[in-house]
Amino acid sequence: MKMKFSLALTFILCLALSAFAQGTMKTDDKMSKKMTTDQMLMNQEQMAWKAIQDKRWDDFGKMLADNYEGMYDDGIHNKSLELTGVKQSGISNVTLSDMRVNWIDKDAAIVTAVVRGEGNSQEGKMSNFSSRTATVWKKSGKNWMIVHHADMIMK
Repeated sequence: MKMKFSLALTFILCLALSAFAQGTMKTDDKMSKKMTTDQMLMNQEQMAWKAIQDKRWDDFGKMLADNYEGMYDDGIHNKSLELTGVKQSGISNVTLSDMRVNWIDKDAAIVTAVVRGEGNSQEGKMSNFSSRTATVWKKSGKNWMIVHHADMIMK
């Protein structure tokens, strides 16, 4: 009788540990997936800046949603104005730091960063810049698209 009781207790204990382990694995999988998506969005942000720097206008344009809006000191840019602006900017030597992902919902996130580089000033002269940026990425089907970008020059 004691043997049956010990076996039953051991079996119940094993079931409990197994259930606990599965619950932990599911939580870890969710954390891993979130970290993977965060990293993917930060990589996408870096790829967008790299496309601008490398003058790959078509690649950059494919990252912008049709309803894209960019907010800058000279106004709000739609997709067409954004592409025209980056072509004239002469942006080079770009580095991104202090990147963070802030989730709006499961299909939209804001990627913030400090961006430093060189570019043409409004007077057409090449100068260094540092800016704080916020880019809203939204999932559209299987792709993540830029729907909004705001840029604030740091002084």
